[in-house]
Amino acid sequence: MLSLLSYGEVLVDFLPSSSNTLAYTPLAGGAPANVAVAFAKLGAPSYFAGGISEDCFGSMLMKQLEHEGVNTTFVKRVKDANTALVLVSLDNSGERTFNFYRHNTADTKYGRTQVNEINWQGIGIFHYCSNTLTEESLYEDTLYALKRAKENQVLISFDVNLRQQLWHELTLLPERVEACIKQSDIIKLSREEAEYLAQAKLVNVNSYIDHILSLGAKLIVITDGENAVQAISLKESLTINVPKISPVDTTGAGDSFISGFLFHLVHSVKNDKGTETLFDAIKQIDGVKRAVSFGTKCGAFTCQKKGAFIALPKITDLNTL
Repeated sequence: MLSLLSYGEVLVDFLPSSSNTLAYTPLAGGAPANVAVAFAKLGAPSYFAGGISEDCFGSMLMKQLEHEGVNTTFVKRVKDANTALVLVSLDNSGERTFNFYRHNTADTKYGRTQVNEINWQGIGIFHYCSNTLTEESLYEDTLYALKRAKENQVLISFDVNLRQQLWHELTLLPERVEACIKQSDIIKLSREEAEYLAQAKLVNVNSYIDHILSLGAKLIVITDGENAVQAISLKESLTINVPKISPVDTTGAGDSFISGFLFHLVHSVKNDKGTETLFDAIKQIDGVKRAVSFGTKCGAFTCQKKGAFIALPKITDLNTL
């Protein structure tokens, strides 16, 4: 089975231990790491590529990744840098706000040298998010990684996953995101992110979606919380309902969704007649619909448990949804 390589940050989420105290529980997280773990827990080969500190939190993160079945061959251990931290606050509906502590941390110490050490054989998907675009050097290294993925004919998945708090110069965000969209095949956005980027371009969301397609994106997937998911290509547009649940914590839900979606695409290459590559899979409208539906089940399951890695489902967990 084709494997996934997830590129970017792994960090420690500090989640409230209860609703009426200031106590917090440290849990492994970070969007690209969540995707790598979710893909592995579903039963497919998964790699994580990023910098991890040699401090106590970094050791915890390495153990957690490996415990969940993620291949850490392409991880760089960083001696003289701390682990990135994020303080997560939850409202009554499980929605989050974030306070990031990420300055000169280990995740920012991964670059071209490490990318050049990646063995691309057998890797079907390169997945990344926008947190490696926030600084000039990280942005350039990300573009280099995208170039190497394209040279190796790997499908590129970009979950925009905006965290504006991490940007020192927000004016650079839209152009850097668009530069990466040009190099990517699948673009995953939340409705809120699509509206933010559309507003920055002074257009409505539908016009912005058309603009993304004009940049070369082959498939756009837009999530909207409890509302239906849209999947849009140049030829088709789908709307898929999501399972109805009572969310406890939405941490990792989008990562769970996109990993489930990508997992199902890989599964279709292995099992569906006429689907020889992942590039074929994203052109098959029925297959895309099934992949989105599977992804929504993964996301819904994750919303019903607190935390990230621990809340990501195995195949057997999805039978009740």
